[in-house]
Amino acid sequence: MMATIDPNAELFDAPDSSNTGSSMPSSPPPPPPTQDDTSAGSSGGGGGGGGTLHLSVTDPQLVGEGRNAHTFYRIDVRPNQYADTIASVRRRYSDFRWLFNRLHEERGGAIIPIIPHIKAFQLDKRLGEELIEERRVQCEKFLRRVQVHPELEGAPSISAFFSPDAEVFEQAKKDHPETEVEESNNSAKEKVKHFFVKAGIKAKVARGGMEQLEETPDAAQMEEVEQYLSTLETHIKALAKATLYLVDVSKETSTNMHELGQTLFGLQQTYDPDAMQTTSNGGQSDNNSETKSKYPSLKTISNVFASLSAINKVKHDENFLKVSDPIHDLQDKIKGARLALKRRKDHAITYNTFLQQIKNRQATLEKLNQKNATTPQSQTEHQIVTTQQLLDESNKSSKLALAALEKVTQRVFREMDRFKHTVDSDLRMIYVNHARVQVDYSRQLDAEWNKILPNGNVGGGGGAGSAGEVGGVDDDGVLSKEAEMMMI
Repeated sequence: MMATIDPNAELFDAPDSSNTGSSMPSSPPPPPPTQDDTSAGSSGGGGGGGGTLHLSVTDPQLVGEGRNAHTFYRIDVRPNQYADTIASVRRRYSDFRWLFNRLHEERGGAIIPIIPHIKAFQLDKRLGEELIEERRVQCEKFLRRVQVHPELEGAPSISAFFSPDAEVFEQAKKDHPETEVEESNNSAKEKVKHFFVKAGIKAKVARGGMEQLEETPDAAQMEEVEQYLSTLETHIKALAKATLYLVDVSKETSTNMHELGQTLFGLQQTYDPDAMQTTSNGGQSDNNSETKSKYPSLKTISNVFASLSAINKVKHDENFLKVSDPIHDLQDKIKGARLALKRRKDHAITYNTFLQQIKNRQATLEKLNQKNATTPQSQTEHQIVTTQQLLDESNKSSKLALAALEKVTQRVFREMDRFKHTVDSDLRMIYVNHARVQVDYSRQLDAEWNKILPNGNVGGGGGAGSAGEVGGVDDDGVLSKEAEMMMI
């Protein structure tokens, strides 16, 4: 089921490459060009760059039946967006989740792009087209972001994931490569002791926070990162609530406008004075200003409300795409940053676990030395030798754990510098797009409302405080800048 489209082609080599002996690519795909590069005619993440590869997730295929049914997605690799596919692999949604988790292990402290964990417990929903398509879109976005992530370059799990040899990938999933800090191969008894020491450290952190841990010299800077992320989380949560409400208003307005239009049309069917006047005149329209109302008919008003409903619906859909989706995406990025800090915290706990282990074994060794000085015994001497060996292993492990912690800490700092810039850029883009949508659709909405007003006068007579007084619509039906600003 997992055979590749072209089993003889290496995933990240050109089709005419002479190196076809290895089944695993030597490195992940190179990043797509920057915006400056793409402006020269390329598009879609690799329109013209010489070494750029374009990734796409397509063609979901159902395999199996009943509860054993699952979906495979095809990952196509092209030199650019419009070129022919040079290689393909098929992966399940759970394989993407595996890659996500492995990248956290291999690149601790990196902000890994989030894959929203979309669960469906009912079989019909799990295999539904809507869920499958939603997963496809999320997985494609995930892969493209992983592709350009500077901290993930050369990660072993990426090479395994993209390997055209299905056995290589399956073996990688079975192997579960160990973390950077490898524990010594102690006896089961020592492993149990290590487990309880680590549990004690975690309990201490839970009671007193991270200040209970022995930190690196960068602890103060890390605390600033924690505070920044907590503050950002609070503000983004408030922004998201208010912004998403504004987006949803258009949808609710569309529904209400539709109901108003239908109701007005129904009322017009029960009594239409214009139609009755025409009938009483033998089918001739009466243009007498004394008998004809200066206001538009209910049918005309109902048609305007129908148009307003349609415009608000389209406005909501565009706002959802340009505002709501990016807001949710920004919240996912914050979750990713949280996970990066959690991975760093895990390394800090591991380091402190070995430090506590060193203290415990030093205390044990001291007691054994005192006992041996008082009543020398061969058994005690053997325990001293064994304890000293364990102490040496703990010292070695603590040094490895400290090196890993410092490495992860520096990666967190690099990531947070990029993250702050990304958040600022995303927020600016979101609200510029929101403003553009308001301006564009305010013009259309104003034109429809104008059809109801007598003589098309927005100001309704130009009274004090009316919209016409701040500009409104000119003779050509164009909104003034003042009216646009009021509508925004």
